[in-house]
Amino acid sequence: MSGPALTLMVRSAVGVVVDRAVQSVTAEDESGWFGIFPGRSDLVAVLPPGILVFRDADAEGFVAASGGILDLRGARCRVLCHDALWSRDLDAISADVARFVAARRKRHGVGADIVDQLVREALRRMAGAERA
Repeated sequence: MSGPALTLMVRSAVGVVVDRAVQSVTAEDESGWFGIFPGRSDLVAVLPPGILVFRDADAEGFVAASGGILDLRGARCRVLCHDALWSRDLDAISADVARFVAARRKRHGVGADIVDQLVREALRRMAGAERA
């Protein structure tokens, strides 16, 4: 491949988390994992809480998201979700998620159990992806 041909944008409730040129995206919906490469036909997918993986010119990146909608139109892949964090290091993202949850719990208090459930599900899916 000569270079990135897709644009990935991940937007959470607080703003844009990722907006970059990428070579590929790997995501999961209820039917399992799927890949997005340049030239793939348009699609819309409902994403459960979990991990989205992308490859750009630098390396792989990982987005922990609370679930959401993935919309691929042409060369633009958009993911809309309530909460998302990204990292280059898959191991480090779990620590990032834990810090995020602690800060959110401190700010919001009520509803923290819902966030805890989302985090547990995202971490469960991360562990499953590592074993696969």
